Amino acid sequence: MAVFNYRKFKVLLDADSKKTQGLRTGDIVRRQYFDGQNVIYSLMCVLDYGVEETVDPETEETICRSYFIGALLEGDAPNTDQILDFVRVTSLFDTDRSGALYLTASDSHSPYMDVIDGIGMNMSLCWPRSIAGAENIDPATQYVVVGGDLVTAEYIRLQNDSSRILHLTRNNEVGSDAIGIEQEFYKYVANPQRVIVSYKIKGSSAFTAHASLLYFNELNTDGTVNVDVTTDWTYQMHAITVDYSGRHIRKLKLVIDDFANGEEVWISDFNIILQSSLSSFADASKVRVGRLDGVSDEVFGQLEGYGSYLQKLYASGSAHISGTLTAGDENGFAATFYAGKIHRNAFVNSIDVNWIDTVSINNAAVNPTGVGKVYSLSSEKTMMAQTRPWMMERIGVKYTFSFWGFAMQQCQVAVIQNGHTVGVIDIPYSDTHAWHRYKVTFEIMPPNGSADACIIAISPTFGSPQIDGINGEEQPLQDQNIFLFSAPQLEKGQEATQYQPTDSILNQTEDYGAWFSRGGIGGTIQNPLLKLNYDGNGSIGARNNSFVIRNDGSGHLANANISWDAEGNVTFGEGVVITWDNLGANIQSNLYNKSIHIIGGDTFMLVGDLSGNTSFSPSAILLTITETNLTSTSSQRAWYYQLGMQWVQIEDANGLSLEVSPTASYWGDANVLTIKAEVTIEDAVFADTITLRKEYLTGYSVEIVSSQGETFMNGQCQTVLTANVYYQGLLVDPEFVAENFVFFWRKYTLPDNTNEVSGWWQAIYDDQNNLIQPFIDRTAQSISLNCPIQGSDMYTCELQTGAGFTFTFPVVL
Repeated sequence: MAVFNYRKFKVLLDADSKKTQGLRTGDIVRRQYFDGQNVIYSLMCVLDYGVEETVDPETEETICRSYFIGALLEGDAPNTDQILDFVRVTSLFDTDRSGALYLTASDSHSPYMDVIDGIGMNMSLCWPRSIAGAENIDPATQYVVVGGDLVTAEYIRLQNDSSRILHLTRNNEVGSDAIGIEQEFYKYVANPQRVIVSYKIKGSSAFTAHASLLYFNELNTDGTVNVDVTTDWTYQMHAITVDYSGRHIRKLKLVIDDFANGEEVWISDFNIILQSSLSSFADASKVRVGRLDGVSDEVFGQLEGYGSYLQKLYASGSAHISGTLTAGDENGFAATFYAGKIHRNAFVNSIDVNWIDTVSINNAAVNPTGVGKVYSLSSEKTMMAQTRPWMMERIGVKYTFSFWGFAMQQCQVAVIQNGHTVGVIDIPYSDTHAWHRYKVTFEIMPPNGSADACIIAISPTFGSPQIDGINGEEQPLQDQNIFLFSAPQLEKGQEATQYQPTDSILNQTEDYGAWFSRGGIGGTIQNPLLKLNYDGNGSIGARNNSFVIRNDGSGHLANANISWDAEGNVTFGEGVVITWDNLGANIQSNLYNKSIHIIGGDTFMLVGDLSGNTSFSPSAILLTITETNLTSTSSQRAWYYQLGMQWVQIEDANGLSLEVSPTASYWGDANVLTIKAEVTIEDAVFADTITLRKEYLTGYSVEIVSSQGETFMNGQCQTVLTANVYYQGLLVDPEFVAENFVFFWRKYTLPDNTNEVSGWWQAIYDDQNNLIQPFIDRTAQSISLNCPIQGSDMYTCELQTGAGFTFTFPVVL
């Protein structure tokens, strides 16, 4: 077994040193110095701390000495003859203690000073912030509870000095299944890597638990630690070295023994991290001052020599930057000035989202970004974020999806990309009834199936009240299960930058540029050559007003030689000459015909069998809008049905498709129904209609005839089989049959009339590779046979309508 039995040391401060002991449980501390011969180095985890009181034997005075108890993870054991100055590198669970200033003269490429932060959480293999549901399981960010119906689980965000608490209660006396958690790793680990498991635990009574690092299928166990659980919070830190093959996904299993009905256990501040992430923290450096060798930057590459490297800079004076310069409003919601990469937000039309599902637009809510629509979600809704080619080119690339949300009550919001749950956001009661920006970072996943776009689903789940972490009291469940959603942003990398609104056109360039909400270009700052929003109403004009474009749509060019009003009425001066060749390609494209068209079936067949049962075929017809030279969004589409001389809008129908049932209420008593689709883009309305009918299919029959009879000699079958269709005994016109029916042929070798012969329709060649029988079209009304035969073969032909209602008539050869 590869459990690392670390040594513990009690490190005390000299009472005369005037130093203060500031370390706390869960801190990762480090000492490193050069003693003239060797580099002395120790990495430890603080297990406990306190103050020790002793009596001086000479003065009989009470002496207080602060101490901490540390677990030696690697390096040299502390010795009283050595320097025992330990510094905190990070904390395994306290995010307020995750940063540090690291000054070194003994590391590689030293001297330098680093500002490091976020090692404990950012490099964690498991940092649960919620409880996994039946469908949304992310062991890296959720507690995965085992025990089934034997246990009730509750998540508490914060209570006293503990956070991210999992509360388990045994609620069934019957059953012997293990109760606890199983946290699957999201990446492979291999020998000699060592896994650090850190958490706090307490129970309603004393009992024993077991923490094991093992294969996901539990075939091999790297190590198991016994845990004594008491009624008080105790801090547990286990170190287990990976012992078996690194080609298997691992999980950490913490299960509880002798867990009787009604007993409870609490687990908090859970974290799993590799020891190597604690000892080597180059990736956690936010600022470096000194020798820069070893630092790699995306813009500047490998840095060398001495200087300063900062990921954020606030400067007064002269500043030179490479990257993005953004000025936001006082709330930081959106950019008012932007200089950087033009293509930042990759989400298509974030101000008017193209939802695949029917969604409710909330016109009463105030958008926090000041631009775009707000949507009310009460269940999972799916939207089109990007195209399929865009997605397929970026599989495995890390992107951050962010949005603004307003929760009416505490809930969990799952983010699903093309069928893959990529993140779950836990919204506590304290964050409800206010706009907050949420983000999920994930690698672009391949689609499940043949999805024709990159789609992202938002799935809110509203549960029972949770314990509020501020005062420990239950808050009442709100009446409305509503989650407001707005301003989605999809950007490359792990950080969510200030929101960049997009419309239906994305400039997917790698170039850099600038955007201003107001100001000017050229001239002077207060009297520019090109004035932007100079009147506060969004107008653009030249310094001398030789051209003006106003926000209401009016404006003029060439000193008003070409002018237009807000309604679009254009007035040309005498010198204006317009021909087709004068028009640019974009204008010519806008003059091309734009239209929509409804495609889909138009006939329901009422069919019956010999028992008198009837049903419609098909059971539903899917109508779909096809668009020519235009692209619409959900808010621009509407569906109607005709009632008398009026068009009645179909409620909540705004998708590209509409499913029509033959029993829908808007048919009334009629057998004919006219459906209309409308797309409104600005002031232009595009429409198309389709008429659906109900017809009755009775009295049809099928007869198969063979051109050469039904008996063949010498083991060779050569004939033409034809399926003739009759209506009430009369042969049906072949053109009508071809338009309304589909044939499907099958072959069986008797006496087996249930298992179809496979591949009989393939082409047959002789020994000289000469074609004997061509490939047979199984959907044709007639088929030609030229094949060997042994015994008796049976051919059947199914006559099908569009929905597959079949008539089967066998013929035996």
